[in-house]
Order: sequence, then C-alpha cells, then structure tokens
Amino acid sequence: MQPDYLKKSRLAFGIAVICGVFLLETSFAHRKMPSPAAPYVWAGLGAVALLALAYGLWCRQRARRTPDDA
Repeated sequence: MQPDYLKKSRLAFGIAVICGVFLLETSFAHRKMPSPAAPYVWAGLGAVALLALAYGLWCRQRARRTPDDA
C-alpha cells in the first residue's frame, strides 16, 4: 500500500460525496424556488463529482500496487 495515493483517493471520494449532497440540496431548493441557472449548477457539480470519483478510483488502484509493480 502506498499511503500518499490512499490519502488522495479518500480525499477525492469525500469531494464526490460532498458534490452529491450539494446536488441533492440544490434539487430540493429548485422545487421551492426554481432558478434558470439550476441546470448549469447541476452540470458543474455532476462533472466535479464524476471527475473526483474517477480520480479516487484511479488513486485507489495505484495505492494497491506494490512499489515493485510500478
């Protein structure tokens, strides 16, 4: 295990979860007070969440490698 990649993967997964919570919050707020900018906010949050999730998975894969596998 490589601790630097493990730390990065945990941080990336945390960012993805936070973006997911913000997506839920903005969708509930949109029901009460619709905004024309909501789709752009959702697209931005979704893109950041997907990128963070992909980066987290990549770092998790790199963390599981032994230094000899590199």
